[in-house]
Amino acid sequence: MPEGSKPHQYIENVLSEQGIKAAWINGLGGFRWARVGFLNVENRSYYVKDVEARYPNIIEVSSLIGNSILGPDGSYYTHIHVTLGIDEDTTIAGHLIDANVEPFLELLIVELVGDYTRMAELLSHRWAHAKR
Repeated sequence: MPEGSKPHQYIENVLSEQGIKAAWINGLGGFRWARVGFLNVENRSYYVKDVEARYPNIIEVSSLIGNSILGPDGSYYTHIHVTLGIDEDTTIAGHLIDANVEPFLELLIVELVGDYTRMAELLSHRWAHAKR
């Protein structure tokens, strides 16, 4: 994934171009900034933390893992978690809400094949509660 890309948008474009309905995603690389969420189970909202690299360093993406599925409205619903090295003393992990890739992000996108109807049923909570 090239510098300046936004992970969710880039992944969803690749899936759409390839005609992939469901995928498993793995990655590593770097971000200039990221927005990470932490779910509050009581009110089903996210506490959000914005992190930014301190020049000349980048945020190290030591792990990016997630999946994406095509919803009934024709939109992809992508769910990604990350472990990020902010600096030599700080690491955070959580739900990736947004980010800006720098200098690159290496991705492995694996198409999930099989009973798409069953996968969509299992992940239907995504579009049932989505705020798009």
